Amino acid sequence: MKKILFALTIACALAVSALAHDPKKHDSKQTGKTAGKTATAKTEFLGKGDGVTTCPVTGEELHNKDIKANFFGRTVYFCCPGCLSEAQKQPAAYVKKTHKEQLLAIKNVKPDEHGHHGEHQEKAADGAAAKFLGKGDGIETCPVTGEPVNKNLKYEIAGKTFYVCCEGCGDTVKKNPSAYLKGVEAKVAFLGKGDGVETCPVTGEPVNKNLKHEANGQTFYVCCDGCAETVKKNPAAYLKK
Repeated sequence: MKKILFALTIACALAVSALAHDPKKHDSKQTGKTAGKTATAKTEFLGKGDGVTTCPVTGEELHNKDIKANFFGRTVYFCCPGCLSEAQKQPAAYVKKTHKEQLLAIKNVKPDEHGHHGEHQEKAADGAAAKFLGKGDGIETCPVTGEPVNKNLKYEIAGKTFYVCCEGCGDTVKKNPSAYLKGVEAKVAFLGKGDGVETCPVTGEPVNKNLKHEANGQTFYVCCDGCAETVKKNPAAYLKK
């Protein structure tokens, strides 16, 4: 009898040990933990622009509305096909579900200092006149997005009263009134950071003396070709007479 009990005890001990070290169960637990972590991980938001006036990928100003796509039920615009492709790969990283959320997400984000697309720079070099970008009348619909306005957000520029859908759009209009409000010829805000001789008028960085340009009869130097095109597009904003 003692031998039988001893044999049963040994058998039970071996069975418990086998269960405790079952590699399949161990792997299953680990896989479950990993899957849980993956499921709860959120996509990091990398957007730099609002997708209406600036590219959501780079933050660069949009010079036309030719490159666009639908994200989360709304139209979003890009500066080049490359940026559109990047956003399509991981939409949540560059586009928020609403324009309001987008503006809040990029509130403290700085755009790329210099253009990175040859196509974008060539268009700027053409010297084409700035296009009217307004989508609404500024009374019932927001001049930036075309969405219904918030009557509590009332602004006035050059004697013209207008309303917007959010504070971000109010700031956008104030920066470039003539692009969003018909009949408004606003004064150009001076944005220069350098003298155009020793320091770049766009960035304030030391100039490259090989990059000599002229705008409105005035000679100036810049730190890169991208800045030269920026100045030529809007000389009054970067060059003092």
